[in-house]
Amino acid sequence: MGGESEHGDQESKKLQKINRLEEFEMLDEKDRLTNPAREEIASPSALQSKLSRRKLLASLGTTGAAAILLNNSLFAAQGGNGSTLMGSVYGAGGGNPNGSLYSSKCHMTTIAGLRTIPAPDANTLYFVADSGKEGWFLYDPGDTASVDNTGTVIVSASGARYKRLIGDEPLNVRWFGAAGDGSTDDTAVIQRALDTVPASGGTVLVPDGVYMINALVALKPNSNTILLLSPGAVLKAIPNAANLYHIIHIVNKDHVTVQGGTIWGDRYEHQAATGEHGMGISIRSSRNVTIRDIVIKDCWGDGIYIGIESASNRSSCENVNILQVTCENNRRQGMSVTSCIGGLAFGSRFNKTNGVEPQSGIDIEPNEGDVVQDFSVVNCICNDNQGSGIAIYGTTDDNARGNLLEGNTCDRNRRGIQVRGASHNKVLYNSCNGNTEMGIRIGGNNRTGKNQYNQFIGNTVLDNGTKGIVVEGTNTTDIGYNLFQLNVCKGNQNEGINLTHARYCLVADNRCDGNQFGIRLVGATCQYNDISGNLCVRNRYGVQLWESSYNKLQGNICNDNLQAGLWLRSQSQSNQVLSNTCIGNSQEAPNTYDNMLIMEQSSYNMIQMNTVRKGSGTIRPRYGLNIADAASAQNFAVNNDLLNGGETASFQNAGTGTITISSNRM
Repeated sequence: MGGESEHGDQESKKLQKINRLEEFEMLDEKDRLTNPAREEIASPSALQSKLSRRKLLASLGTTGAAAILLNNSLFAAQGGNGSTLMGSVYGAGGGNPNGSLYSSKCHMTTIAGLRTIPAPDANTLYFVADSGKEGWFLYDPGDTASVDNTGTVIVSASGARYKRLIGDEPLNVRWFGAAGDGSTDDTAVIQRALDTVPASGGTVLVPDGVYMINALVALKPNSNTILLLSPGAVLKAIPNAANLYHIIHIVNKDHVTVQGGTIWGDRYEHQAATGEHGMGISIRSSRNVTIRDIVIKDCWGDGIYIGIESASNRSSCENVNILQVTCENNRRQGMSVTSCIGGLAFGSRFNKTNGVEPQSGIDIEPNEGDVVQDFSVVNCICNDNQGSGIAIYGTTDDNARGNLLEGNTCDRNRRGIQVRGASHNKVLYNSCNGNTEMGIRIGGNNRTGKNQYNQFIGNTVLDNGTKGIVVEGTNTTDIGYNLFQLNVCKGNQNEGINLTHARYCLVADNRCDGNQFGIRLVGATCQYNDISGNLCVRNRYGVQLWESSYNKLQGNICNDNLQAGLWLRSQSQSNQVLSNTCIGNSQEAPNTYDNMLIMEQSSYNMIQMNTVRKGSGTIRPRYGLNIADAASAQNFAVNNDLLNGGETASFQNAGTGTITISSNRM
């Protein structure tokens, strides 16, 4: 019963509401006929018509002006009788002797109609019905200076200023005359809307449509502006022949947001064959800028560019945030960051960059004299680029520092991630798989040879065309003190991890599986590195040193590799080989290769406390420990557990002056 009673009450309330609306309509009509004092002013055009209260409320609900009608600041006292426009509309107060619900005047008109009204009335609401420009206007008798912008201020032939009632609504570019038809140049009218935003801030809305933009002029939002594109809105560059352009240009501004829609360059209509700096969005010497939820594609240069304004204003950008953006098929870069302190690219896609070098998804590359510091790239996808997925490229010893790459996917590029000439950066838990060259590349460059104190932790590098993680130093570079830890390097064509001419690096707790070399150190200046606790299995070679001296190999597991498990060759001297485990190597051919091999003038090495076994499989190594030639001299091989170390013998010693002290377990 309770439910039926409640349902009946609801139906009764609905009927009462309908009856009241009908009563309002009849009273409105009665008031119009019997109260000449309330009659509307003469129509300035044939398109003007009277609005009933119900139509007024419906229109207000549609345009969002209903909230404005409740704002007492807009409807202050009008005239000596103390009545208000709000009161006259809704019948409150004693200004209406006939008891009508309201007594104000409301007109439907057009923009052209407003401009021709001979006698404007400050107590009249004017509803403009032009398609795309609908909205409510009031005459402001106190304003004689505002400029007609066709959107929020209309100036009549007699000089009357009509102001659009906006409230919390964004400024709609259609109000200002934007066509969005894919052929009209809408640059000036959209800029007019942007310039209408007050200094205190506001939002400009670009509805669905294709808006042609002169990128040689660009759209230039002011500070404290939100440029909001609806999902079907496209800003399309009008084809040009210029080397440099910007569809949106944010220069020396503070607190700007661009959100939604699509930015579309002129890549396939560009009127020249050279140049590389046609940008979708360019952010220069600006602070607190956010670009989010937008697609930027087919630009002649970069999708997004972040840098300085000019040589005369080298102020860095600060706190630039790129959130859930897609940059695709741009010609030079998905995004370039050349001068920025603090910032974030999060949850975005930078894919399929191709055309002119560097062709990277994201390139963090300060120019000389500029700095990129504390910029983070987190959970982004940078796939199928012709250059790197992500690059950090310093141009001085320390102008690309403190940056973070974490949790990104960089697959099927030329290189997954590269850090060159840059120090004090972190590369954490990224996926770099299936790249045509290397997964992660570290090194100097032709501007600076220093690369230090970077951390490469927890990355996955699988099935890359050359190397998994590679340090590409030379005997003149200064690459050192870098950390490589907890990385998984599997199925790469050459090395899982390769250090060439690197010093004082720690390579620890990595897994290197199914590569040509699990870990390889190369070069006479590849010294004082610590290779500890790594798992190197099922590679062709587990760990190899080539011309590398004064390094420590400790606690590594080098099992089931195709040839040698642990191999020192070509004048690799004075290394410490401590507490490693080598079992069941020589899987490529039985009784052919060794668990541990020292050869080619590799002398003065300390080989101690290692555990070596031939294993229980059918394919077993030849020797447990093999010092293979007389030129490998004065090696110190003591306290190793070589029991059942090889199929032919546990220990083969052809070296000169090998020190054993009869302390190895055979």
